[in-house]
Amino acid sequence: MHEDPEVAGGRETSAPVPIRRRDTAPQQPPPPELGEAQVRLVQNLRGIRICLVLLLMLAVVHMLYFARAILLPMAMAVLMSLVLKPVRKRLTNAGLPSFASAVIVFSAFTVVLLVGARLLWEPANHWLEQAPESLRNVREQLSGVEGPLGVIQEAGQELAELTAMSEKDGAVKPPVSVRVEQPALTSQLLNTTGGFVTSLGITLSLLFFLLASGDRFLEKLVQVKKSWREKWDTVLLVKEIEHKISTYLGTITLINFGLGVVIALGLWLVGMPHPLLWGGLAALLNYIPFAGLIIGSCVVFVVAASEFSTLGHALLAPAVYLIANGVEANLVTPVMLHKSVSLNPVVILVAIFLGGWCWGVGGIFLAVPCLLVAKLICESHEPLEPIAVFLGR
Repeated sequence: MHEDPEVAGGRETSAPVPIRRRDTAPQQPPPPELGEAQVRLVQNLRGIRICLVLLLMLAVVHMLYFARAILLPMAMAVLMSLVLKPVRKRLTNAGLPSFASAVIVFSAFTVVLLVGARLLWEPANHWLEQAPESLRNVREQLSGVEGPLGVIQEAGQELAELTAMSEKDGAVKPPVSVRVEQPALTSQLLNTTGGFVTSLGITLSLLFFLLASGDRFLEKLVQVKKSWREKWDTVLLVKEIEHKISTYLGTITLINFGLGVVIALGLWLVGMPHPLLWGGLAALLNYIPFAGLIIGSCVVFVVAASEFSTLGHALLAPAVYLIANGVEANLVTPVMLHKSVSLNPVVILVAIFLGGWCWGVGGIFLAVPCLLVAKLICESHEPLEPIAVFLGR
């Protein structure tokens, strides 16, 4: 007879009772309630922090404004390097040395820039010489609109005659004439040209060294970080910024080039003089969201009104400009860019205004790329995610 395993020596074994472990960790006491004075102190500290952030923002804006002569060429060089870096990497992966690939890419970019400037310089110079006569022709074309303006001019003349009569009677003393001496136009052009050449030299020099250095700055940035997690996050962030900025600027450049070609052909078909100049102007202005379309169409209309004999013929040129831009903005750009750039239109307009105030035309061109970089940086840091949501569409 086998003994029951649950009975040994005439006594029944009970099932093992699970042992509950006592939590030996010390329990933290509940936080003490803040007094009224402490609550006021916390509120004051929050207010001080907000004021410091606002002061920091104002200081950054003023620094950007007063240091634009140095910061603008540097920003242009960095963005151009982001566009050209994928081409340099492909040449390097093909077997060329890094320095040789940088020289080839930089030389090709410089040649394209000089050839484009040479092609557009002659028609632009010719149009500037004929600008006074063109404006007179525009005034003749729009002579039908001068009816309401004539009434205002007559009222101004009558007011001037009444003022002259009162001056003769001694009621009003004649105003003191003030003459402001301004520098000659030649000196202004020389100063502007000198500043532009200096900025262009700084931009091209820095662009070459950025292309030749490769990923050296990224390596140094990774060395500064302490943990592997920080190093990995830094590499991912920099690579994402490079990829999205290069994709955006490269795609926009191709789209603008095609738009300029289409507008130049359309203006050539309607008989517009110097169509290559206006196609190049359209390609450049298309980098400026919203405002570029308005400026370009107005300029084309003024030039067409000065060249064509009838107003109906003159309206064909801005019609071609608007139709080409409409097709590009609603069909071509959404298909090629998809959702890679989803920025708030209101924020874009504010950035364009601030960029134009701080850095002029260059700041207007840099507004959207800088916004895209700021959005990517805010998305990668959890405390700054609300700002990224605000910048998004």
